[in-house]
Amino acid sequence: MTLTLRPMRAAEADAVADMVQGLAGHIGQGVVAKLTGPGLRAAADLIDVVVAEEHGRLIGACLGLMTFSTWRGARGLYVVDLYVEPAARGRNIGQRLLRCTAQRFAARGAEFIKLEVDESNSGAQRFYARLGFAKKTQDRLHILEQDGLTALTASGGET
Repeated sequence: MTLTLRPMRAAEADAVADMVQGLAGHIGQGVVAKLTGPGLRAAADLIDVVVAEEHGRLIGACLGLMTFSTWRGARGLYVVDLYVEPAARGRNIGQRLLRCTAQRFAARGAEFIKLEVDESNSGAQRFYARLGFAKKTQDRLHILEQDGLTALTASGGET
């Protein structure tokens, strides 16, 4: 096995977007990821992508963002997506991708990792628990989607 972990090249953005589509398909429930290769390339200043390559083919990716916690007073890594092809699972590739990403962010000052796992993705829940991640039941995710954001930014005039 010749497995290489490395930063994504711009030309691989389409393949990584396809992996994120695969993750959405794995979760099911009609979830459709809107990520595209051009969108990923356009966000290159925001997102760091590490890929797993084997025999010249991408088989996994970890997408991360730098975040900041006011509660901790520290920088952290926010894992947006972690995906390994089904045929390549069970070989610690996900853990290796996560470790490589964490090392890259630790070098930039990250002191913690934060991520979200779909409630229906029991395999991912077990994976992260094995690595020592703790589920934070006191936090609840709240999202204002594009229509709501547009309405909020257009309304009122208060600043």
